[in-house]
Amino acid sequence: MQVYTPWPYGGDSMNEYLKDVKDGCYADKGWPVSLSAFRTSKVGVTALIKVYAREAVRLGKDDVLVNACCPGWCQTDMFSQIKAPFSAAEGADTPVYLALLPSDSPNGQYWIERTVAIW
Repeated sequence: MQVYTPWPYGGDSMNEYLKDVKDGCYADKGWPVSLSAFRTSKVGVTALIKVYAREAVRLGKDDVLVNACCPGWCQTDMFSQIKAPFSAAEGADTPVYLALLPSDSPNGQYWIERTVAIW
């Protein structure tokens, strides 16, 4: 099994973000202020799935799909004081859908409610 290292194909945005947070200048450099780490990590993960999807194709793994999705705001322990609109079961719908896609389906995409999202 080949092990991939984070962010192997140029660009070092996630490390730049971490450095800017440590230096206290992330807001001045245009990083999100509200829920900063949460939002930035989601962008990083979405970019990384695109890299991994391309790498799978490069390695001839045409039967491997690498996608990410948003399950929606689901009722979990993380937000137990606020009533989220989706149950955990409803949030599982798109991840299960993606896991069952045939290998000729879209690859390296970000999905919301079983639909490829443009971001």
